[in-house]
Amino acid sequence: MKKIVFINRSIFILLLLAFVLPLNAQSDYELVKNFRQKYQQLEDAIKSAKTTTELDSLAEEIDGFRNEFSQHKALLDKSLYPGNFDKAFEKLSMQFLIRNNNLRQVELLQTENIQLKEQVEQLNKRNSELLSQIQKIEYSGKKENTRIVELQTLVADLKRSLKKRDDLIVSIVDSLMPQLMKNNASFTSKEKNELYLQAEKNNVLSNIKKSLRDNITFLEVTSLQPADLNEVKNQQEDFAEFWQDAGVKLVDIYAGNRKKAQEIAEIDSLFTGWQNAVDTEAWNSIREEFASNGILLIEFTNGEDFTKVVTNFIEEEIKNIGSKSKESSEKMFEVFTDSTWYKTIKPNWIPFLIKNEMLSAEQETFIEDKIADWENKLTPASFAWIYILVIALVVVFIIVIFLKRKKGMTSISDLRNKPD
Repeated sequence: MKKIVFINRSIFILLLLAFVLPLNAQSDYELVKNFRQKYQQLEDAIKSAKTTTELDSLAEEIDGFRNEFSQHKALLDKSLYPGNFDKAFEKLSMQFLIRNNNLRQVELLQTENIQLKEQVEQLNKRNSELLSQIQKIEYSGKKENTRIVELQTLVADLKRSLKKRDDLIVSIVDSLMPQLMKNNASFTSKEKNELYLQAEKNNVLSNIKKSLRDNITFLEVTSLQPADLNEVKNQQEDFAEFWQDAGVKLVDIYAGNRKKAQEIAEIDSLFTGWQNAVDTEAWNSIREEFASNGILLIEFTNGEDFTKVVTNFIEEEIKNIGSKSKESSEKMFEVFTDSTWYKTIKPNWIPFLIKNEMLSAEQETFIEDKIADWENKLTPASFAWIYILVIALVVVFIIVIFLKRKKGMTSISDLRNKPD
């Protein structure tokens, strides 16, 4: 009887173990599964947090999650191998810190961008006022000393203001897309959308277009010297380098938006216009330099035209030798060479033109050969009498000296021969 009872108890225990052990195993499995799911949810929440405030709200949730599962640490250490419970939370804390740092940088940049945007708007307004004042003075045609000084001051202010505004625009784009200047990595759809919204908020394309148009207008309404144009050239090269990098990314960001694609193409066109405007300003300033000395030349827009126009003017002056008064021919030669070419054009403008490949050294030599030819042709017709007079005076001087010396020697000879 006892034996039967013992067997029954054994069977009962086996049945109980067969039922309970799977339950415990199932419970451990569910616990680990729940831990992994909750952990993944927190990782996703950290990555998707948009603000530091939103991220800070996850800190308490992470602490509560750790406390909830800390009593199962031994089980989780086995299940998370080769990691463990503590390492899992170390990783989560590191993700939290990295995301928090990134969001703080973004918020700081956004604050800076608001300030930069306000400064750009102020400079846009200031630049428009300066351009308007410069145009009024230029169009008035008045050349009083006070007006000239005022104009020079306005041009200098506008040049500095345009440069500052361009730098601010570059700063805005660079801060919105910090990786834009560093690598060529492509953006995800989400990143593109965020950058698109930020770029639109800061009027990136509009400000770039306005900057280029203002720079072109500045060149159109002012008369600059080579040093000024060299500054503009350097500014232009820096801005063009920025656009080569940023433009490619902006094309990618605005892909699919036809209107924005047209704006980017317009910006490319404005860059070309700005570059052409610098060259045009140089040629116009050179032509004005000649005109200020009474030498009126027809328009030229490149080195070939410039060489042709200048040499044609010289050839025409050579043809007129003899038909004009000698004083008129001499005066024009003096004004062209001493007051214009060798005083300002050659020392100031020729180096700028050659440096920027707007004129070749061969073309410069060709012009100066024509000037030498002009001088040679002019000298016999106008200055021969001077040389004849000088030669005659020299001959007379030599004769006088010779006669005086001869007379002196005769007197000495007579004294020696005179009897005591």
